[in-house]
Amino acid sequence: MNASLSKWFVVLVAVLFTIWPASAQEPIVPENCTISVQQQEKILVCVPTVWNGDLVVYAHGYIPPQEPLQLPIDELTMEDGTFVPSILMQLGYAFATTSYSTNGYAVREGAEDLNALVLQFKEQYSQTRHVFITGGSEGGLITTMLIEKYPENYTGGLAMCGPLAGMPYQVKYFGDFRVVFDYFFPYIFDFGFADVPENAWLNWENYQLDIASAIANNPGLTDQLFNVVKVAKDSDDAGMNSAVEAAQKILAYSILGYNDMKRKAGGNPYGNCWTWYWGSENDWRLNMGVERVRASWRAKRFVSKYYETTGKLEKPLVTLHTTDDPIVPYRHELIYLAKVLKNGSFENFVAIPAFNYGHCTFTTEQVMGAFAILVWKSTGEVPVGFLTYLEMMQ
Repeated sequence: MNASLSKWFVVLVAVLFTIWPASAQEPIVPENCTISVQQQEKILVCVPTVWNGDLVVYAHGYIPPQEPLQLPIDELTMEDGTFVPSILMQLGYAFATTSYSTNGYAVREGAEDLNALVLQFKEQYSQTRHVFITGGSEGGLITTMLIEKYPENYTGGLAMCGPLAGMPYQVKYFGDFRVVFDYFFPYIFDFGFADVPENAWLNWENYQLDIASAIANNPGLTDQLFNVVKVAKDSDDAGMNSAVEAAQKILAYSILGYNDMKRKAGGNPYGNCWTWYWGSENDWRLNMGVERVRASWRAKRFVSKYYETTGKLEKPLVTLHTTDDPIVPYRHELIYLAKVLKNGSFENFVAIPAFNYGHCTFTTEQVMGAFAILVWKSTGEVPVGFLTYLEMMQ
């Protein structure tokens, strides 16, 4: 791939993977695109007049359960207002995405919705050649589980910054951060981990301000919190901006998403009764004072059954993950690699580390490389249509 072609390939791929939030605004539907509603789930399908037979499917990231079901418009719109499906159609690709049938912790439902969407597309367009499933953050987990469970439906997958070890590990990470945060800053929330009021989300903006103040004004306690929970830090941030942002985002899942997870799992899946925390100035005092939470076995079984990866790969899976990700720790990649090795699937797995800080904060070169490797490993082909698009832009 020449340098000029790579440049435009990078631009297109990069805009495909902007993570959270979705927009409440519907798009102006381009020609050859249709939006349909199936029991509240919104579906966007675009098929160009001259179609190369390939389909790109997009799995969006986490959307708070309090938000309305919407297509991931912001994730698919470039800074200049160009709608990504329009670009893909110019290149000859079909495109499909869905709002899912639910927000919040939607791994099970999102996987079912996307799988049904692909099957429906193939029934209507039997000449479909390749189907590439892509997704970031929660969508990265969904992408991985679809490649594992339904290899007959997909040519390959690209999972970016996803909790690949599975949601049980991620739930533990979020839960540990919440209870240790409450130990160091007990004046922010007036309710325990498992007692989040249904209307707590209405006060989220005020909580964000309180969290920011607590983190920024207490660097010593913040360092202990991050050391104990093993949260990645931004070495280039001289102030506390990155720490504030990380704390707010992690706690958002606890406050905005806890009751949603509890309803879907049939109980609380997080527990820390046997967890020993270390890394503070006084670990004994921390472990004697931190809130202890007992998990529901029913909920733990649910999360393990529907939100857990296996590492069994019959089709290629490429992953891209920042090494200093404070929201979904890079440790997920190492745990998933162990699963892949255990199941003898290493030949179908390519893990690409991005050596920078942040959640899904990739450079265009990193994204380009990951997607190019996916296409090559899945089909042996260079992505078609991009040269034509480059010529059109000149």
